Amino acid sequence: MMPFSEKLSFLIYITETSNKELAAALSVNPSLISLMRTGKRKLSKNTEQTKKMALFFAKRCSADYQRQALSEMLGKVSISPSMPTEVLASTLEDWMQGEIDIADTVLSGIKPLPHKENYISSFDSHSAPACDSENQTLFFYGVEGRREVMNHVMQQLRSMDTPGYVLTVVDDNLEWLLSDYMLTQKVQSGLMEIISGGFNFIQIMPPLNYINRYTESLQFWLPIYATGQTSIYYYPRLRGNLYRHSIILVPGRCVQYAASVGLGTTSDITMFSTDPNLVEAFEKQFQELISLCRPALNVHRSIADSAHCFPKFFSQQGETIQYVSSLSVNSMSSELLEWCINETNDSQWVEIFQTVMNKLSCFEERLSHEPYIDMCRLATAEEVRAGIVPIAVSINSADKQLCYTPEKYCIHLKNILRLMDRYENYFFLPLREKDSPSYDLFANESGMALIVPKQPPIMVMEISRPIMVSAFREHLLRKADSVGYDGIHREKTRMELKALIQELEASL
Repeated sequence: MMPFSEKLSFLIYITETSNKELAAALSVNPSLISLMRTGKRKLSKNTEQTKKMALFFAKRCSADYQRQALSEMLGKVSISPSMPTEVLASTLEDWMQGEIDIADTVLSGIKPLPHKENYISSFDSHSAPACDSENQTLFFYGVEGRREVMNHVMQQLRSMDTPGYVLTVVDDNLEWLLSDYMLTQKVQSGLMEIISGGFNFIQIMPPLNYINRYTESLQFWLPIYATGQTSIYYYPRLRGNLYRHSIILVPGRCVQYAASVGLGTTSDITMFSTDPNLVEAFEKQFQELISLCRPALNVHRSIADSAHCFPKFFSQQGETIQYVSSLSVNSMSSELLEWCINETNDSQWVEIFQTVMNKLSCFEERLSHEPYIDMCRLATAEEVRAGIVPIAVSINSADKQLCYTPEKYCIHLKNILRLMDRYENYFFLPLREKDSPSYDLFANESGMALIVPKQPPIMVMEISRPIMVSAFREHLLRKADSVGYDGIHREKTRMELKALIQELEASL
């Protein structure tokens, strides 16, 4: 991993910036820039200063050769002359703060879906020649050919009276798309528009041979995954690096097939066909291919659809780690769970809390031999007294949320203390308000991860691709290490919980 000092020196070099110029832009002493370049001072924790630095360099990287140098250094084909300055500034800010891994990519990419009226006007129906014949097959070449074929596919989808499925195999680097910022926005917006019209996607994800290219591709597809109208698969074995293929198939309608050598793009040969026999042949190939694949990622957009995820997750063996914005359901006592069941009028909540209660003995039995790291936002006494601390954020909706009373919060804290005293494998890490996540994140050693954004609408992202799950586990373990959870940290946590209980009980 490249240290910040080297990144800074690289940016200063390609922008021909002096220490004095950068210092003036940041309103700091030039000696500070010198110390940063030698590694004696790290990047400031002041996020505003980092933003200013990133914007300063982004504005100075307008020439084609500078964008090319940045693209090669960061391993991102999307850094091109067409990328807006503010987008480049955001990319540089992330890079200066640290390497972006798969977990960071997914978590930063989960955002509320745009309203349909905010989609960018995408593909002009006159921008590509019509393909009216029922058995016409056309061939295109290079990057421009890939872009032109996308127009044909979008025309076919828009002309369909009844929405259907779009089957895709993504096995290339998407350089033809990501290197043109406006085209990227148009294609993504066009696909979102198609999905809003009722289409569903089935996709086989690319291999992870080149991690930077993979995360760029993932960033492009995430908004589409988040709609919940996608089924995502991966091929579990190795795939060669010699050839790259991609398929967009609309059963009974059309097929796009592209092939290139390795990471190349100038060698792209792309076919587009409406020939029924050829479309059917590719559909059979897709079915054969997907039979060799496994589910990678599912997005659930309702409580009923996602209810099975949590029992499935907590029933699996191995080390479990979670990062949640309220005290976890598994650390509740049976007394508290019974209260939750009695307090809610919703049958789905009753079923969920009842399932947790039925599994309590199994959960505690696991703690006798498997680690469980429980990172939770710990509320203040004032918040609890105000009745604004929710129970089970991960599975509640805003209009049906149960909230703690001081008495019930004390019951939960006392059960956490009991678990800590009885099981050395149970680690409770209290998070402060500044650490409170905008999502709940769960990962286990058995190969499953769950992401639940706090903001409505309800969404549970279920991940089962092993290398992605490992990335989330590592992401959470690093957070746990930074907070500290063993030895003296364990004793400090006990003292903090006891002090909060005493403060709350004093007001009862």
